[in-house]
Amino acid sequence: MNPRLASGERRTMQKQLELLVLAALLLATESLSAVGCSSASNKTTAPTSGWLKIEAGAFSINAPPRWEFHQRQGIDSFVGEFAGDGVVLRFDFGRYSNPLDEAHEPTYMVEHESIGGHRAKIVSPRVPGRGTTGIYFPEITDGNKLCLYGQNLTEAQQELALKIFETIRFGGVVPRYVLPPPPTQKRTVTR
Repeated sequence: MNPRLASGERRTMQKQLELLVLAALLLATESLSAVGCSSASNKTTAPTSGWLKIEAGAFSINAPPRWEFHQRQGIDSFVGEFAGDGVVLRFDFGRYSNPLDEAHEPTYMVEHESIGGHRAKIVSPRVPGRGTTGIYFPEITDGNKLCLYGQNLTEAQQELALKIFETIRFGGVVPRYVLPPPPTQKRTVTR
């Protein structure tokens, strides 16, 4: 065998081995990045210290003390709001919930995450106080969707709403029909 050819073959094999090792390292790095990204988007956030769980039938949120749930009259879905600290977050749970399509780049920040085991779209205006801060779940159960949103929130209110969105969990009883809100008490004055 020719000694020159043997050393040439060795160099070629060595370069091929180096390329193979480099390719394996790149693949491993990309795999770790993908795992890191998916775990970030599937984050589970523990309730903030001192927050309380508020049930709303098919789902719940965690919110600071003094927040309340109010059911509202819906036409074809379960409708209500969570209110506290000067913030009102309205929701629509049903087949025709708002997908927040009007909120798009560049005016809005739009993120897609997994929250409570469900795909979600989160939108917030780049300029606080100018638009909808909301979350939309396109598929919960039986074709139902959820949209929870606040309008024209200040920067602090927007941050609070985004923290609350991370605490949404599903698993309660899905309302079979929409209950009307309790009647308002009218005072009659007798003279």
